[in-house]
Amino acid sequence: MTRKRSLIGSLTAVFALTGILAGCGGNNNAGSGDATAPPSGSAATTAPAATAAEVQKVNFSIVSARPGDEAFYKEQMDIFMKANPEVKVTVIANPTEQYNNALQLSFAANEGPDIFFIEGGQPQARTVYDNKWVEPLDSYIDDAFVARFPEGAFSRTSQTRVNGEIIGIPVRDPRFDKVRPLYYNKTILEQYGYSEPPKTHSEFVAAATKITKEGKGQVYGFAMMGKAPAVFGLSVSGLGSGLEGGVIGYEGNTIINLKTGQFSSKSATPVVEILRQLNAQKIVAPGWENWDTAQMHQQFAAGRVAMFIGAAWQAEEIRKLNEGMDMGIAAAPVPDAGRSGYRDTPTIAEPRYAMSSQSKSKDAAWKVLDFLGSVEFERANYEYAKELVLMPAAMEGITMSADMEQIVKVMDETIRMAPAVNTNNQNYDQFSKSISDAMPKPKIQEVFLKAVVSNEDPVPLAEDYDAKANKVIDEQIKIANDGGIDFSREDLKYPDWNPMENYIIE
Repeated sequence: MTRKRSLIGSLTAVFALTGILAGCGGNNNAGSGDATAPPSGSAATTAPAATAAEVQKVNFSIVSARPGDEAFYKEQMDIFMKANPEVKVTVIANPTEQYNNALQLSFAANEGPDIFFIEGGQPQARTVYDNKWVEPLDSYIDDAFVARFPEGAFSRTSQTRVNGEIIGIPVRDPRFDKVRPLYYNKTILEQYGYSEPPKTHSEFVAAATKITKEGKGQVYGFAMMGKAPAVFGLSVSGLGSGLEGGVIGYEGNTIINLKTGQFSSKSATPVVEILRQLNAQKIVAPGWENWDTAQMHQQFAAGRVAMFIGAAWQAEEIRKLNEGMDMGIAAAPVPDAGRSGYRDTPTIAEPRYAMSSQSKSKDAAWKVLDFLGSVEFERANYEYAKELVLMPAAMEGITMSADMEQIVKVMDETIRMAPAVNTNNQNYDQFSKSISDAMPKPKIQEVFLKAVVSNEDPVPLAEDYDAKANKVIDEQIKIANDGGIDFSREDLKYPDWNPMENYIIE
């Protein structure tokens, strides 16, 4: 009883921020649409006004990662409701750091939203599926809807499916979230004698060192975006994208070599060592440990930092601070011996918008999802967020900025499709979270950060971690087997995969 009161009390507090509570009833109904005709939710569709009794209410929970996100979604829902007056959509926005907790509280209180954003990639997609929060969309999606997206977006190996069921509608090209480009200030590089960005690790270290030393505290050759593992990992994965082929997950907590099936954080130590040396020699901009991404943008836009490894969305944020700066975007430097691998992406599409299993207005909720999967919405999403969307027709006729064109070029140059860990045996999904949760503490990104900040040799730290992590994997496989789940270490191996090429299963 105490637990229930606590959840409801917390839920009330969450929704007090938005003034929103549950929707009302309706029936399941398969949707339809095609890539060329206006979607059912299109502003071009005209519908007669509905009476108050006919209006179905839909609560739509979104992540408010940027200041304009809530306003954007409200504007889009206004467009939808103008064409669909029988549906009343209420947007519920929560900041990124609070979003999944608020979602969990709402479902625990049996007051989940009708539609919600899946925030947190495949692990969170698995969580919402296992918790039975999502309504599978297979019965709603028809061939015309599928045809709006690239081939394979809803295929057996796409992450839009869990256990074979479609759990969400994709929006962004997943490579946009994966790419880790080198941002550089062309003016600064030219001032110190560089006509182009560094292409190898040695060139990168040399340029960063020269700029910092000759900059005399006015400008620094390189900076990182803080000690939060999520942002520190961007530098590791960016500089590490050309390292040992076959290793996936340099940015996360489960770094696995899919050629051998072994945990392999040691493979990332060459770039951790580079970061350690740069930090120990005071080449990295001082105070970076306490920065957040906004401070990184400010320092870079103000011309105090020459280079950093970041994410694609940051180009737009930097332009807001300094529209005219001479910013370059390039592939992150690779090992001196050349590229042996690529930044990995395991799927062509990721689920973003899901229907709640608790929704009492599923037919209305599907109309909204149909709109969110329309050319009209995805084009608007790109024009607002400047994040590359998956739907080809949505990008037709759009003139991309020079920054976006360069980001797409870096995506093509540095990212390849890799096997998903569960491709051989999807039983892995049933205990993958247990593996992640049981990984040794501190987690591997924190170990790497400690090596850099404390000036410790990362190799023995990684070797020790790998031994412990592989023991955890073996233990979790045994627990899974004892529980009736068929899986073996061999299922983690893809010996025939060529990491220099895309891994695609038709």
